[in-house]
Amino acid sequence: MTIFLTFCIGIRFLVRPDTSKSGAESSNVRLGWKEIVISLFFGLTIGFGTGFVGTGGGMMMLVVFTVFLGYDLKTAVGTSTFIMTFTALIGFISHSLIHPAIVLERWNVLIVCIITATAASLISAQFANRVNNKTVGRVTGVILTVLGAAMIYLNYFRGMQLPPVAQEILHTMAVLLLFLVIAVCVALLGFRFLHIDGEARRKVLHTIAFLIILVLLMASEHWYVPTLLSVLFVAIIYPVLRIFEKQSFYARLFQERAAGEVRKSLVLLFGMSAALITLFWGVFGSELTVISAILAWGLGDEAAALVGRRYGRHKIGWRFADDRKSYEGSGAMLCVSFLAVLVSLAAGGTDPFTAILTAAVSAAAATVTEAISKKGHDTVTVPCVSAVIIGIICCFSR
Repeated sequence: MTIFLTFCIGIRFLVRPDTSKSGAESSNVRLGWKEIVISLFFGLTIGFGTGFVGTGGGMMMLVVFTVFLGYDLKTAVGTSTFIMTFTALIGFISHSLIHPAIVLERWNVLIVCIITATAASLISAQFANRVNNKTVGRVTGVILTVLGAAMIYLNYFRGMQLPPVAQEILHTMAVLLLFLVIAVCVALLGFRFLHIDGEARRKVLHTIAFLIILVLLMASEHWYVPTLLSVLFVAIIYPVLRIFEKQSFYARLFQERAAGEVRKSLVLLFGMSAALITLFWGVFGSELTVISAILAWGLGDEAAALVGRRYGRHKIGWRFADDRKSYEGSGAMLCVSFLAVLVSLAAGGTDPFTAILTAAVSAAAATVTEAISKKGHDTVTVPCVSAVIIGIICCFSR
């Protein structure tokens, strides 16, 4: 029951994200007789169900608070979580006494769950306190809908013989979601406690984006899976960022140089990656070319930004170059891109001479392309140039 309830309440929050009542009714602390009867009835029935059959009391109370009592989502979540603390504690103690193996044999699982749940709670609370009720409702709806759908699949459809393509897509999506959860939590904790400034935050986002592409490539066996998921990722993230751009925390989080920069950059990046995967892996059968090109751009651009920002005192004076680029940063990109391509090609079984030649030429081309690319277009130009050069040299060397 809780599984289907999670999915349904997620849909409900997507349809109606703001659950609070208007005016004095939502701010009235004193309960009328109707509210008291509702609270007693649902409190008794949910408490009995939780203790007797183990239903999810916190989720059911969330429904009561938002649907029947008209609480705003923040108040409803806080109240239901406070109630759930006692029911969960009672359930944990009683089940541990009946079956001590929960603590004695599964203590490592308990520790992992406690740490991750605590960290995620702190991060989500910081986010929820900075946005309005509608945004909290939409995010809650997405999370509960995805969580409910995943639990329904795992409990009722996992045993079904799905087509191999569907199995591969679901597997890759699961790996990607796991990576995103870990990456976002680590990034937000870094922003919160390490006082990372705006430009450094941009590079953190850059790192997560390029790692997403690598995760898609490494977790897939066929070219059409990462291509499809790249397009799907853009279709989901674009409207989500459109919504978040209206919030005050968004500007502080990313500090865009122009309106919609992050949104447009992600569309360009994942559109470019889908095209490269289709062409070089799908048509020419060379997954290694795409991986090497993404590594050359991702790691090389990171090195150029870090070194150029700290030590870049000699700006590139070329006519078509970006006036913010420096020789020190370009030198760092040349070295790191060379090593990234060399290691990836060598690991893929390319002979040493071809690997060194390809790494040298592609790194030089990527460095020049990065230096002359303006307005963040190196996100597209560098991987494309690198992939073309790597693909041509490796093709003629066979």
